[in-house]
Amino acid sequence: MEISFYQAECGDAAKISFKGNDGLNHHIMIDAGYERTFRHILVDEIKKIIGKKENIDLWVISHIHDDHIGGIIKYLDAIKSGEVRDIVKNWYYNLPRSYNHPSSGMLSEIVSSAKSIDQGDKLYYYLKSQSKLSSLDISSESDEQNLFGMRIQILSPSSEKLTSLRKKYSDHKFMALERSELDSISEAKKAKNYDYSTKLDDFDFSFWEEDDSEENGSSISILTELNGKRILWLADSHPSDVIKSLKAQGYSIGNKLKCDWVKVAHHGSKGNNSNDLYDIIECSNYLMSVNGENKHYLPTKEAMARIILNKNRDIGTKYSFYFTYDNPTLRSIFDVDGKDIFDKYNFEIHYLKNEKLLSVNL
Repeated sequence: MEISFYQAECGDAAKISFKGNDGLNHHIMIDAGYERTFRHILVDEIKKIIGKKENIDLWVISHIHDDHIGGIIKYLDAIKSGEVRDIVKNWYYNLPRSYNHPSSGMLSEIVSSAKSIDQGDKLYYYLKSQSKLSSLDISSESDEQNLFGMRIQILSPSSEKLTSLRKKYSDHKFMALERSELDSISEAKKAKNYDYSTKLDDFDFSFWEEDDSEENGSSISILTELNGKRILWLADSHPSDVIKSLKAQGYSIGNKLKCDWVKVAHHGSKGNNSNDLYDIIECSNYLMSVNGENKHYLPTKEAMARIILNKNRDIGTKYSFYFTYDNPTLRSIFDVDGKDIFDKYNFEIHYLKNEKLLSVNL
């Protein structure tokens, strides 16, 4: 099994390639970054798969924010232009609203309007035209899937979080879907700067506030497993939902979920990474899909601190953090702590240098 984490700025885009129990090669894509991510790297990856006469067996679009769905929109444009063909067999994508109410005339008006329809709507109309829409929501209530030997467990969203999203975009409004979470964050709540000047030992974990974005809360997070190798893909999920799903499966502080890799939630946002979540996870490799130079001031050092300093962590196990970029901002996160901090808390950091992706063989 090979895992590829692509450069998607402050976004998510990844691929799992594996030999299935049918002896053939299979591919799962997880999110697609921004629209420009498609031209930056995804188009070449798709053409490689086409060149091998293989398919993408599943594409998971976690939610409607443009740093996750944007690349798909350019993929649809490339299909329409004939540059590539549609090689995706199945999709995990939850509709952000009900599409039952508009008349056919209204739908035609929406689609042909001079103003582009929203990304989430465009994907819906395309999948509907190809009869590729799932008949059921992808949620924590979904059954475990087995894709040619690859086990896939859905950990989030809950049905309640999907209801909350669709209530926001209720039928009678048909309002524009939120492309970027910054659209709904008030100036008072926006992060004003990086928290890298705070020493690792000085973070106060007595207070924590969970992300309240309906869009992030609708994220599809999954646990994949093949031949005993597990990867936790957290998208931008709310940790309370993931915790609830893991505890329902019997995981706890005394019986931790053992993973080979964790794709850290929401590019290292403090509101999507809690002490309680990492209390029940045992893993030594953490991937942060983030460039460090973004309007969100991500990754936060606090999110990393909650992993590194977790009171239930085995300090004898070295933790490795992997970034999909390499720049002075990312390299400055622990400057204030001094070099001894890495030995003190037994962790290391790896940066992606000249490549466009981080490839891992398991």
